Amino acid sequence: MKIIKSLYLSSIFFISTSLFAIVPEGAFTTLHVKANNIDAYVNYMKDNTEAFKMIGSDVAGVCIVKTGNEYPGEMFVWNAFPSVEKAFQTSELYDPMNASEGFNKLRMPLYSVTWKPLKEFELNPGYERLWRIKTTDSRAFAKEMTRLEKEVQNAGHDMRFGVFEPMGGGTEVVHLRVVTNTAAESGKVVDEYYAGASYGKIWDNAFKKYVSEVVRETTEFCKIIYTKS
Repeated sequence: MKIIKSLYLSSIFFISTSLFAIVPEGAFTTLHVKANNIDAYVNYMKDNTEAFKMIGSDVAGVCIVKTGNEYPGEMFVWNAFPSVEKAFQTSELYDPMNASEGFNKLRMPLYSVTWKPLKEFELNPGYERLWRIKTTDSRAFAKEMTRLEKEVQNAGHDMRFGVFEPMGGGTEVVHLRVVTNTAAESGKVVDEYYAGASYGKIWDNAFKKYVSEVVRETTEFCKIIYTKS
């Protein structure tokens, strides 16, 4: 995991010093599916990595929706790339709708999205809360989440924040992803928020100023299943 963190902090999620927009490099793709058997599907991907190699994925993983599901077997497969250029190319290299019989037996593909991170994001999956939001200014919101992340971490919590903008994602909206190593750690921060923790004001003000609608909220368990050798 330390190798993965080092790779992404030095390349994919390096913060630009532009005076006009602080946006990190890199991109993600997600393939949202309905899995017939989640464990079997994940294990099959671990044993059959040709698709990841075909599209040139640097790191790949899964997020399994645990609460707020819209259907049984809701999950997605994500891939990380050093640029949007590389992420966009995947649509020419692999068609999930025309996959092998082994994949087709295990899941039904629904839709794909490319994501641009709007703030530095430590690639260290775990227990993750996801808000799908409509924003009036996504980059300003991301800046506030950077402030919030620092304050929460200064309060002693290992919590990572990500803000991602969709491209070619149909009706998808901006994603706010908040990650901890365990569900209990996330819950502890929520308890402190409701008890009046000072960092809660940053959260409240950011949502009041920049979020016009919370479309949906879910919790997910995410993990890495492939790294390029």
